[in-house]
Amino acid sequence: MHTFGGNLLSVLFLITRVLAAPTKIEENSFVVHRRAVTSPGGRNGVAALDKVFRKYGWAIPERINNKVHVPQNISIKQAEGEGIVRATPGEADTSFLSPIKVGGQTLMMNFDTGSSDLWVFNTNLSPRITRGHAVYDPKKSSTFKPMNGARWRITYGDGSGASGIVGTDVVNIGGAKVANQAIELATTVTDSFAEDVDSDGLVGLGFGSLNTVKPQQQKTFFENVMPTLDKPVFTANLRHHTLGSYEFGRIDSTQFKGPLTYTKIDPSRGFWQVESTSFAVGDGVKQTNPNASPAIIDSGTTLMLADDGVVRSYWRQVEGATMDEEGTFSFPCVADLPDFHIALGPTYMATIPGELMNYATLARNRCMGGMQSNQGQGIQIYGGVLFKSQFVVFDGANKTVGFAPHA
Repeated sequence: MHTFGGNLLSVLFLITRVLAAPTKIEENSFVVHRRAVTSPGGRNGVAALDKVFRKYGWAIPERINNKVHVPQNISIKQAEGEGIVRATPGEADTSFLSPIKVGGQTLMMNFDTGSSDLWVFNTNLSPRITRGHAVYDPKKSSTFKPMNGARWRITYGDGSGASGIVGTDVVNIGGAKVANQAIELATTVTDSFAEDVDSDGLVGLGFGSLNTVKPQQQKTFFENVMPTLDKPVFTANLRHHTLGSYEFGRIDSTQFKGPLTYTKIDPSRGFWQVESTSFAVGDGVKQTNPNASPAIIDSGTTLMLADDGVVRSYWRQVEGATMDEEGTFSFPCVADLPDFHIALGPTYMATIPGELMNYATLARNRCMGGMQSNQGQGIQIYGGVLFKSQFVVFDGANKTVGFAPHA
């Protein structure tokens, strides 16, 4: 599942942040449901791990890179309407997509709390690249406005990425509209983006300081719509083996058990980032994670990447678990996986049921773990494995994240 955000990048004047105008809606809250999309080949755990490394700009270990990527020369075609960089990681995975409207045109998008750009497939790309995608056509929108001189670009260590131009249009998500929302229109994409035909783009829900439009960063949809909402929040209610939803402006107390526990975040890097300094395995005692890395709460990542000592402590408790040649932990699919308990802030311990720690089936009755090592990158990434166990509230005004088990 491609969870990558594009980077939004006149001539005699300074471009300032566009004043996006949200439209108030009845009751000032709205729900966006997610649709499950399953690729024919099933999940590819190593490719999912590779994507996390590329998303955060980490050097990809050679053993993973060799497993996922086909060595080839990288070239960029500059012809008008035809931009592609050859760097193709193949992956079959399960993704969850939500419909939005841009200029009245419906697109199926990934919602990603680990990035801050809204980018779309569009008619500036050649039909060969957009085949299978719904594409946004700015010429069919009476409300589209080009943002002269603005550009965006994102590139990853393996050469993959996307870039293009910027404009504004009316974005409608679940009935809430933001006029003059910055929209990134890709003019160059890699095969890895183009081949994910289920997704037509990405809605970044991080903070605007992470947005990559140049010369002036742009606000996210949530930042623009937040002042009109009943509560300055959105919630992620993403569940295992069933459809989930995002809700903006309201906290549905029927969707979680017990009280919500809130923890302060550090938004300085643009992420929903929390402390995570202790853990426990099964019925074992609570353990401290010395020199714990901060953790990003990232709905755009499927796996959970934790500090190496934490990961090894968990898989040591699983009979038959080993580290494979790619540096990933796998185990016999028949193994009984213990629950995993992880600190989110100073007081809350989230429990992830053992069944969620099984990410993908490999060959020879082996399965890949849903929690893998961050390989010393200095940041932990808590993705879909965590979200499937927790109802999560993102509070943009108070800069906090709230957690509670699903009801």
